[in-house]
Amino acid sequence: MSNMSNTGILRALIVFGIMFTANLQPVLAAEQPLTLQEIVNNAIKNNPAVVETEKKWEEKSSRIPAVTAQPNLKIGIMKDDIPTSSLNPGQGMMTEFGLSQEIMNPSKLKAMGKMARNEAYMTKAGWSEKQVEVYTQAKQAYYDYLYSRQALVIGKESQQLMGQLVQLAQINYSTGMVPLQDTLKAQTEFSQMTIDLLNMASMEAVAKARLNNLMGRSTNTGFEVKEEFTAPPPNFDLGGLINTAASKPALTGMQYQVEMAKNGIDLAKKQQLPDFEIRLGYKKDKEPMVESQVDHMNPMETTLMLGERKPTWNIEVMAMLPIWQGKNKAEIKAAQAGFEASEAALQNMKNMTELDVQMTLTEAQATWRQIELYKNTIIPQAEQTYQAAVVGYTNGKVDFMTVLEGVNTLRNAKLGLYKAKVDYEKAAANLEKAVGKPLFTSVDSLNE
Repeated sequence: MSNMSNTGILRALIVFGIMFTANLQPVLAAEQPLTLQEIVNNAIKNNPAVVETEKKWEEKSSRIPAVTAQPNLKIGIMKDDIPTSSLNPGQGMMTEFGLSQEIMNPSKLKAMGKMARNEAYMTKAGWSEKQVEVYTQAKQAYYDYLYSRQALVIGKESQQLMGQLVQLAQINYSTGMVPLQDTLKAQTEFSQMTIDLLNMASMEAVAKARLNNLMGRSTNTGFEVKEEFTAPPPNFDLGGLINTAASKPALTGMQYQVEMAKNGIDLAKKQQLPDFEIRLGYKKDKEPMVESQVDHMNPMETTLMLGERKPTWNIEVMAMLPIWQGKNKAEIKAAQAGFEASEAALQNMKNMTELDVQMTLTEAQATWRQIELYKNTIIPQAEQTYQAAVVGYTNGKVDFMTVLEGVNTLRNAKLGLYKAKVDYEKAAANLEKAVGKPLFTSVDSLNE
């Protein structure tokens, strides 16, 4: 009787421990963990893709003065009448210095400057778009990491429950209540959970490495994060979101592309205007000048004298006339087609933006309903089912497979709830990307 009493007490303690462990909420401690805002700020500031697009904008904006400047001045020196017996320029009889300046039609330069500025603004919009993209990726990677970390915690908790079930199965087997097969099944499931935990640990390491990569750091940099769920319930006005998306960087960049194509038509038309070139020369001749002098007393006699040639100037003005009208018309037609293509692309992007906003909002709303279903229905039912299965197995009223199913159902329900919360935050991040700006997390260094 004493042994049976001790066995019952031990069994009760194990059952109490199983139920207590099933309701534990994991507490994660981290030393100086990174907040979500710190993560997205680091990503936007240090991500190489963001830095690349920023430098491209700086490059395009720096080229505007070069595009609108007149061609460089040409300076030349010419040695003429070099004796055939020598190739020494110093023996040339004539030296000519020249300055030449091509003058592009100012209206052409003005049109080219407009195109260059629009291209620079388009690149700047691309920089803003890349920042929003990296912002979204960083948030999604952050929540992927949270999920993999929580999956590992829940997996360890489930394995702890299974270890206690192994002990309970051994006690029940020792008293003859269950066959040896139950103990073997429990031990096998415990070992399988060890394999699952190894896989979860690998997933956590990969998620952490991706987060480091997005922040522009070495993938093996150690850090901890603070768990944050920042997105509010999806009670958003679709019309308001679409209006906000009208100024998203991608659309702004496309609008600058349309303006650039429009200026391209203007430039193509102005190619029919002439350009000019002015040349100034200074010539000095070493060869003496032969002069004739007539004797006034005897007009029949003429004296030849050698005189020094004086330096001379020469000025030359040239106009470059675009006489090939077929070429000009082809350029105008091509520019017009490019402009119409840009307009069509802009309209298509507007349509796709509205669709994207509506789809991401619908996805967020559906995921939010999953969260409520897990919290209010699935989790409570799974906990009750599991506890009833443990009590029934303790009393020999249900088999071990029922208890095992209860363990897996409770674990999957907890993981399902956490995944739904993570999926909602990721859907909210996709909504921010569709709109083109952060809505739920403040950012310090986002280019406006």
